[in-house]
Amino acid sequence: MSALSASIADLKHNPQQWQAFTSQGHCVVLAPPGSGKTKLLATRLAYDLINKIPKPQGATCITLTNAAADELRRRVESLGVESRSNLFVGTVHGFALGKIIAPFAEVVGREDLVNISIASENQCRSLLKDAIAEVFGNDNKKHVDSTIKINRERLAGDEDWARHSDKVREACLRYEAKLHERGLRDFTQLVTAAVEIVEKHEPIRRVLTAQYPHIYVDEYQDLAPGLDRLVKALCFDQVVNAELFAVGDPDQALYEWMGARPDLLHKLAQYPGVTRVELEHNYRCGEAIIQAGNLMRTSRRPIVGSRAGGQVSAVHCPGSSKEQYRHLVAYVRETIGRGVPLHEIAVLATIRDQCEAVTALLRDSGIPVFFRSPEYRLTVVTGFIEAAAAWATLGRETSNYRLVDLLQRWRTIFGRSWSRRDNVALTELLMNLRDHSAQPAASFVESLMERGLKRALAQMEMADDAVEVERMRVALATGGLRGVSIVELAERARKVDRVEVTTMTSSKGLEFDVVLLVGANEGNIPSYHSGSDSAKIAEDGRKFYVSITRAREEVRIFYYDFVVTQYDTIKPAAPSRFLREIGLI
Repeated sequence: MSALSASIADLKHNPQQWQAFTSQGHCVVLAPPGSGKTKLLATRLAYDLINKIPKPQGATCITLTNAAADELRRRVESLGVESRSNLFVGTVHGFALGKIIAPFAEVVGREDLVNISIASENQCRSLLKDAIAEVFGNDNKKHVDSTIKINRERLAGDEDWARHSDKVREACLRYEAKLHERGLRDFTQLVTAAVEIVEKHEPIRRVLTAQYPHIYVDEYQDLAPGLDRLVKALCFDQVVNAELFAVGDPDQALYEWMGARPDLLHKLAQYPGVTRVELEHNYRCGEAIIQAGNLMRTSRRPIVGSRAGGQVSAVHCPGSSKEQYRHLVAYVRETIGRGVPLHEIAVLATIRDQCEAVTALLRDSGIPVFFRSPEYRLTVVTGFIEAAAAWATLGRETSNYRLVDLLQRWRTIFGRSWSRRDNVALTELLMNLRDHSAQPAASFVESLMERGLKRALAQMEMADDAVEVERMRVALATGGLRGVSIVELAERARKVDRVEVTTMTSSKGLEFDVVLLVGANEGNIPSYHSGSDSAKIAEDGRKFYVSITRAREEVRIFYYDFVVTQYDTIKPAAPSRFLREIGLI
């Protein structure tokens, strides 16, 4: 039996998964944690490519992150799908840039979008700050930056902007003017431009739906409204229609504060001609964890599980916030002593500062630990660089990476510009690294650039990666990672033998045997920034729900009595309301 046939056979055991897999026309799948939605999406995409979508046609699969795209791409390849030029698996930014703006901008008279440069996060932050300062002067600037960001992500119209001071929109326009003066665009502008090109030009919609007659979307609830408008233009047009297969879960929506609109998934599921399928089985979590999660889903029917057991508990740490860390270290040691592998233990915190404190404490206690520092984002290329270093220096048979997979990822990065010489150059470099693992990682990245990576990153569709690779180069050469060796860079890609520390938001998509959640106090979760805003508190609740459902076997939640402020005063810290909501206090 082929891998695809076996995967299809597994879906038959779940009536809802099978309904979604065999659906005709548009389908929206509401998929709770642990429900096998990635397997369903990958199997449906692979089946359609092999049986329903003849070459040279292809498909588009939009994901939330580059890491998710990389994982989905590997799954589809493992199911026997051959690569084809008209298969796109990546982020909405990548699709907007590589498949809409790059081929069509000049055609529709948008010469300003030809050969554009993408602004880095630091450039965007600095220019926005300058624009707000110029417009507002000494006036109150609170929430101005977040308001501008949300309105831009939501492609706000005149009515939306009219809800705010005229100065807010003026600051936004001045920020965009500053970008243009420097020959830069940010990713929000790219999506906005792509939406305008597609919506205003029927011939382009015809070309795109001919190239990509099937569109698949992962984590629909967390993607900004620009994607929703692209989907509507390409799948619900009076003239042309691609077939949509979308999966998501409004209960796991974490990015409303960045402009996402989780309600758009509900609305999409109610469209005429759309088959709505609601998965209700969690294969990951023990029963007690599922029950706790169901208490956070009071408005939806409960999720059912297939595994008994599971444990959810709260640990009261008398004293300050630092006291919980002592309990945490002791419990990590106890968990390791029970035989739980290090990489099956995760510590989740609400903010990055807490993650850094936990990481330092575990490391000082002699416990192998990893926390991804913020010098650069994990993208297709930065992740590849780390993985290549891991294969070359951590043991070719024990690194959890294979050369054949790295070469395939290298080829994907190059796209149409790839040649066999590029693979030869990469192989020669990696084969010679074993005895040079202590050399600076910065020199390894420069060697990759010389062996073709610079040429690959010059492609317009690689603009997102180009920005992050440049951040990586700066960090390794002169920034926070200066002096890091190749083997230390490789450790960032190690998948085993260390406890993982991450924020609650970044834990989305991950799973572990044991999840330890610190800082479960009011002011942390929900955040004091949420105030009395019911929408923000609801999103904090979803963050808590996502966090506890990362665990297969156990969730242990730590909270404390008081905090010591920067002025050495003591403030009481009440336990999080969400602990009460799931019956732990």
